[in-house]
Amino acid sequence: MPSYLLLILSCIITTTSTLAQQVKVPITIETDIYHYAQEIIAGQAVLDIKDFSGPHSQRAVVEFILIQQALALGGSNIEFSFTLGNYDARNIKLLQSGLLLINFDSMWLSQISAYSEEVYISDAIIRKGEYWAGLYTAIDNKKALATKTLTDFKKLSVVSNKNWYVDWKTLTQLNPKALIHDEEWLSMAKLVSMQWVDIMLAPFTLVKPFSYQGGGYQIIAIDGVKVALNDSRHFIISKKHPQGKEAYLALQKGLKILRQRGTIIKAFQQSGFFNEQVQDWHIINTRFLTTNKIAASH
Repeated sequence: MPSYLLLILSCIITTTSTLAQQVKVPITIETDIYHYAQEIIAGQAVLDIKDFSGPHSQRAVVEFILIQQALALGGSNIEFSFTLGNYDARNIKLLQSGLLLINFDSMWLSQISAYSEEVYISDAIIRKGEYWAGLYTAIDNKKALATKTLTDFKKLSVVSNKNWYVDWKTLTQLNPKALIHDEEWLSMAKLVSMQWVDIMLAPFTLVKPFSYQGGGYQIIAIDGVKVALNDSRHFIISKKHPQGKEAYLALQKGLKILRQRGTIIKAFQQSGFFNEQVQDWHIINTRFLTTNKIAASH
């Protein structure tokens, strides 16, 4: 049976169980993100984690930990079991139907506002104006590494995922030579590393040279340029799940505590996602930025 069908079956069993009993709620998570997060957690209780740094620390890894901290601080005692795989394209439908309680990976407000009748939208975990992405290429792609302006960028091919709403919209506006869809981050990194595609967007890492490497790939940020992804990111919780409202109220309370303590900013700084080293880098898409604000709906 396919993994997503097993997930749905597990969700149905969970939602029809007696709520007085403590059951583990199934959550979908990208395989690599789950394993990278375990490197940081390293057997600690989630509330004890103060250091979010590590060789594989990145935005989604930090969020995996922060959302669990927020729920716990907000008074939730929900326990989770994790189903690993690639669920980007399916999670919205699972949340809309109540078969998934919460998405552990934050989402863009401009994408999820359309679903506000079916999901609760949390306060921003990443506020508008805080998200800068690097342009990553192969370590020996001389043409891409020489990119300094939008004109240079338009001569390159780019890979992204059309389900990543703001990334795809931003790249479409920039009109590269080619914009290629791929479902998985790891596959994108390999395509770029092998120079079958010139560049991809990725968050900055902790130290220069900003890079990602693993089995079959090594990519590096083009020095001096960055892209603004001009939106805020939020967690979403299903309104149809029997524990949806409970989880939402706990999450909101916990996020406020983490924000007041400075934990959210500190965590993203420790991962390199908030990175002062690129503060003065040239913004490739400056002329496309707007000041329009999108209000969250709960």
